[in-house]
Amino acid sequence: MKSVVTLLVGLCIGIACGVFYFKSQQAPSAPPTVVESTPETVATSSENVAAINKAPPPSPEPVPVPPSRAVTNSVTIDPEAEAMAAFRKTIDALLAPQFGSQKQALFDRLRTSGQMDAAIAELQSRAKENPNDANVATTLGEALLIKVGAIHAAGGDVNEMGILAMQADQSFNAALKVDPTNWEAQYVKYSTMFYWPPEPARDNEVAQKLSGLIDQQETMLQQPHFAQTYVALGNQYQKVGQVDKAQATWQLGLQKFPNDTALLKKLTP
Repeated sequence: MKSVVTLLVGLCIGIACGVFYFKSQQAPSAPPTVVESTPETVATSSENVAAINKAPPPSPEPVPVPPSRAVTNSVTIDPEAEAMAAFRKTIDALLAPQFGSQKQALFDRLRTSGQMDAAIAELQSRAKENPNDANVATTLGEALLIKVGAIHAAGGDVNEMGILAMQADQSFNAALKVDPTNWEAQYVKYSTMFYWPPEPARDNEVAQKLSGLIDQQETMLQQPHFAQTYVALGNQYQKVGQVDKAQATWQLGLQKFPNDTALLKKLTP
């Protein structure tokens, strides 16, 4: 279990954390509709015309408004329903095609607002409903790793971290089974394996996977976060003692992404 914990803790490093934030808005109530009353019509007959002419005119009496006519435009707002709707919109945004600062910011909000458990539960539900959606499985894996990091930072239970870390890895595997070319699932899974306990065969396989991901990037529209793959591959080469390959990988990455701060840092003496 100790080695599993080491692996899980590593999985959460470098992945952005976050928390959910929402505002409930209540619409102002409209003023109630006012219904004016009308006087009753006083019926007369030929027999009492004289008496009525002598008596003072009766005061008009208001006609009572039936309950069905008493109209009000006020709208009742359910704060819990609004909060749940806002929360689900946040999860929808989290699952939108994106990677990097936008997704990191959403995760950070979820984490800091204490909504990470709810987010994990929602993602688990969506993963069951959409087993062929690699994006849902990948995002679930990331959320689980963020929780691992939070537990580790709080000095929490080691066994819980191990269980969550294994669930995260299974979620990435599920994503890659559906879509073996999913960039995000590949990057997060293999880059975080740098923190697993050393194991030559597995470490060499991870280097091959990251190298293959760089080859895949060459066939895709270039994105700024692709620079992270060069950082991760160089780290992996360094882990297995191939320092020259690590330096060459970072140099190659810097040629393609000359302003990337992570690569610049790796190559700064």
